[in-house]
Amino acid sequence: MVKSGATTGRVAMVETHTDFNIWSPLAAIRCNPSRADKRFIYFYLQSKEFQTGVELSWSFGTQQNIGMGVIQNLAVPLGTIPEQTAIADFLDRETGRIDTLVTKKRRLIALLGEKRTALISRTVTRGLPAEAAREFGLKPHTRFKDSGIEWLGEVPEGWEVVKFSREVKIAEGQVDPEREPYSTMVLIGPEHVEAGTGRLVSEATAEDQAAISGKYYCHKGEVIYSKIRPALRKVVKAKNDCLCSADMYPLGGRDKLLNDYIYWLFLSDQFAAWSVLEADRVAMPKINRNTLNELRLPVPVGSEQAAIATYLNRETAKIDQLFTKVEAAIVRLLEYRTALITAAVTGKIDVRGKADKQGLTRTDRTDPN
Repeated sequence: MVKSGATTGRVAMVETHTDFNIWSPLAAIRCNPSRADKRFIYFYLQSKEFQTGVELSWSFGTQQNIGMGVIQNLAVPLGTIPEQTAIADFLDRETGRIDTLVTKKRRLIALLGEKRTALISRTVTRGLPAEAAREFGLKPHTRFKDSGIEWLGEVPEGWEVVKFSREVKIAEGQVDPEREPYSTMVLIGPEHVEAGTGRLVSEATAEDQAAISGKYYCHKGEVIYSKIRPALRKVVKAKNDCLCSADMYPLGGRDKLLNDYIYWLFLSDQFAAWSVLEADRVAMPKINRNTLNELRLPVPVGSEQAAIATYLNRETAKIDQLFTKVEAAIVRLLEYRTALITAAVTGKIDVRGKADKQGLTRTDRTDPN
């Protein structure tokens, strides 16, 4: 059981025939086999009843923690060994079914992420699919040329390949986040951006974050790119004027390059492959300003950049909606799992005999969706 840190209270069952050591933030809990079925104890420690007891009992230093003496004094209700075994058998079976469903849904989330990235990567380097091109009044691309750039490969014949510094401006000069109007502006750091999706997951002002060192000023619509650990693909569009960390670059397109196209290009597999290769050449993985300025970019001509941005906004939104639904289903399954465990280990449901008389062993009852 974890007894220190953000995951305090989390448990796992270890099956081994050899001695082993554990890390200090963990507690090893052993059962008296004459009084307790270890599987029952394992499930009880996952119940809402026990977890609430943990939350009420932990203390805070630099992080939450619960002492060994406190753990030993937490109450555990025990029936007879046969009753405990029956409950453990029931929960083994039912939580196994729930866990299988959760695994399938998590795999679906992974596949959706792969589909999203593949869609972005193909579109920003090969152009719109034929049907989408015609929808936007454009001719589908049928001829391609070697870009002359290893990470990029072939691009549509009519596209240009230009130096980054020629078409994109990286903001220079920093502002003091302790002074108005900057202190009350949203400050975006790499930790606020979801890896690989381009989504901003949280917001806070410079003042709320107690920011003291210089930050970049970002204009609405500019692209904010994290130069640190580029393999994470942390890039986001500024919804409003804001500040960003010195570990990020505010980027703005010049005459030929739209900000929206830059945003999608930076989320592509091709750009990520280039950035990782470049970052690996230094001790701290990052993309410096000079390296970025030397990059050569594909530039769709005319109205195609705007069409690509509109198309990707629409198509990724569809994937994101499905992604959100699957995530919500996982949350419901895990809540149901905890509720089922809690009900069984506290005797609120009788699992002796044929558990199916409660309708709880049917597969369709295991998925609350």
